[in-house]
Amino acid sequence: MSKTDSVRTPPFILKSIRREFGRFFDPVPFNPTFNKTKNRDGLKIPWKKVTFVNPPYSNVKPWVIKAREEWKLGKTVIMLLKLANLATSYGKLLKGAEIRIFAEKLSFPGYEGRAKFNSVLVILRKNRTSSKYKFIENIQVLD
Repeated sequence: MSKTDSVRTPPFILKSIRREFGRFFDPVPFNPTFNKTKNRDGLKIPWKKVTFVNPPYSNVKPWVIKAREEWKLGKTVIMLLKLANLATSYGKLLKGAEIRIFAEKLSFPGYEGRAKFNSVLVILRKNRTSSKYKFIENIQVLD
């Protein structure tokens, strides 16, 4: 169980995203001591041309809403989410996204073993909609 909502993204995912999309902005970087009065709120600032988000899993909905808003502004947004988030009432906000489902549960840096949930990459590509989905069989390689 996580003591904080700030959890590191597995490095191989970040490497793969950089390889495919180039440089990206992270509005919610790893910060286990986040303080609303001292740190910027990624939900209240404009995102960049390409943005990667590993949102706090206890409160995903506002991040999905913000991702959709930014996508409508012509930006690309990549999100690392729990697979179960797609089956929620706000999962429909991701309509038009490309979905990449990890066939294995991920290991997050700083935690023993694998997560208890399945994960997905949700990709909202600039000026495009998709109905594409695929399973990522080898979690160390995202091609």
